[in-house]
Amino acid sequence: MAKHLNVYVVDEFESSGEQRKTYTQVGNLFPHAKGDGFNLLIHRGIAVSGELVAFPPKPKADNPDA
Repeated sequence: MAKHLNVYVVDEFESSGEQRKTYTQVGNLFPHAKGDGFNLLIHRGIAVSGELVAFPPKPKADNPDA
């Protein structure tokens, strides 16, 4: 598993008659240092509600923010 996962809020919308989704990164998820569980760090100034998803970061060549 990656050292951390990037956490995104998912927004659904319709475009040209198709259901689409956008993913906006809002934080990072790290395994808890002392046993089971995870620590979720939300970026400063972010208000979050709705569906959240976590994905491994992409390689730096594909993601300059990694």
